[in-house]
Amino acid sequence: MTLETISICVLPAFSEWQTIFACLVQPFWVISHSLRRLIVDSFPSSCARSVLSTLLMCTSVLFATQASAVGELQKIQSNGKFRIGFSTNTPGLVEQRNSKVTGFAVELVSLLAQEIKVKGVTWIKVNSPDQLVKNMRAGSLDAIFDVQLPPQLNDVGRSPPFTCTGGVLLSRPGGPEFEEDIEGKSVAVATNSPYFYFVRNLPFQKKVNVFANADQALLAFVSGSVDALVLDRFDAVKMYNRAGAGKLQISPPLWNQNLQLLTPGTARRDSDLEAALSVAFTKLRANGTYAKLSKKYFAQDVSCEGWR
Repeated sequence: MTLETISICVLPAFSEWQTIFACLVQPFWVISHSLRRLIVDSFPSSCARSVLSTLLMCTSVLFATQASAVGELQKIQSNGKFRIGFSTNTPGLVEQRNSKVTGFAVELVSLLAQEIKVKGVTWIKVNSPDQLVKNMRAGSLDAIFDVQLPPQLNDVGRSPPFTCTGGVLLSRPGGPEFEEDIEGKSVAVATNSPYFYFVRNLPFQKKVNVFANADQALLAFVSGSVDALVLDRFDAVKMYNRAGAGKLQISPPLWNQNLQLLTPGTARRDSDLEAALSVAFTKLRANGTYAKLSKKYFAQDVSCEGWR
């Protein structure tokens, strides 16, 4: 008998048979006739039923785990379509205008789909980030992507980060470029935004100008009444590209939030879908395709610093 896969299961201890028996699993996780015969011959008749039950339980659990981890990519390839949900229009990254969804993430996923041999990609806009998660877990979406997804989601697979967002400093050339540069400066932020709490808690003196919303904070910056504006990275990039490098400068992210595809969770972290996306993304980074696409939309490299 050929033993092709071994996964250890702890069996009941018998007074005469103090042992741990290996779950010997053949292709398709079927306990062979030879293995059943071995159990019957090796154990007292009173124990054989218990041993067989334990082995069957182990193999059924292993089969379920393997099927959930490996089946996602095969299912998407068979369907010929990768269904991705989003809820937040983020100009340049992913947004829906009329019935067409465009952006950096949209083109990037199309390239990744070609690499993993999926024929097409469909982007579906839903009402909220919470609904995205529910739809994915219900099986109506294969993956989700959004700037407002809860950061601490359990039981989800994650692709490599397509890019990173987070707060940045937008200032005029020569103005504050790093967080320590705003000591003694005036900074505009919108109230109750993540940026407000970040700036407020910096351990040095600064003048925090709080506005009711992001538009009013932006107006204060444009009018010249503050030295810098703290806002989302992609909002800052959009303004920077419109105004030009001679008029504005953008700091590195004050903190990073990875933006990546989330896929249905499994008991394993190395599902075939995650592995295939990782290999494909690494290839696009290495051959320059990612950098070219990034500059097309943002005029700069928006990859996550330190990711490999």
